[in-house]
Amino acid sequence: MWVCPHCEYHFRLGAKQRIALICDNDCFDEVSLSESGADDRWQIPDEAIYGGVTSIKNRKCIFGVMDFSHKGGTMGVMVGQYVIHLMKKAKQESLPLVFFCASGGVRIQEGIWGLFQMLRTTHARNETLDVPMITIFTDPTTGGVSASFSALADVLIAEPGSRIGFAGPRVIESTLQCNLPSDFQNAEKLLSNGLIDRIVHRHDLRDTLSSILRWF
Repeated sequence: MWVCPHCEYHFRLGAKQRIALICDNDCFDEVSLSESGADDRWQIPDEAIYGGVTSIKNRKCIFGVMDFSHKGGTMGVMVGQYVIHLMKKAKQESLPLVFFCASGGVRIQEGIWGLFQMLRTTHARNETLDVPMITIFTDPTTGGVSASFSALADVLIAEPGSRIGFAGPRVIESTLQCNLPSDFQNAEKLLSNGLIDRIVHRHDLRDTLSSILRWF
């Protein structure tokens, strides 16, 4: 599972690796934006995000996963649209939504249109509050993704050692002219300060998610 057997360091995973590890075998039906009635622009997938209808130990859910290896998992217009579509589909199907987040934030190459996705995904979450949502923060989850829909879930989980925050430590130190502690923005620090609900080892994630989904 790409975890060091000596120090328990969790290496980064791609979206398809994550799907293979967490979802039941041969039980991932990928969701396309075209079914939402979007125009032809949405026929071309953005590989920073994947989603589908699946099950985790026979617990059915809508599953979304971001891929940091593709443009740093950044959220542009297409990624934002896809996140919104997954939320709406979860509401339509009356299924809980499980989201694995790994992102450098907003796709700044798209300018203000990229920044708009923070507002759009937050609004979509507010419109689908009756949909149970679980966020799993992986390393790293930063910028506009951590500051929008990912933090609005009902249950917030993190992998050990994940960096979760908005701006990076170097930017904050240079802006505020201060020194930050070495564990700043680590999942363990954020757990102690109450931002996240639980840190779960990758070996236990599948069982943990299945247990939580049992209540939804």
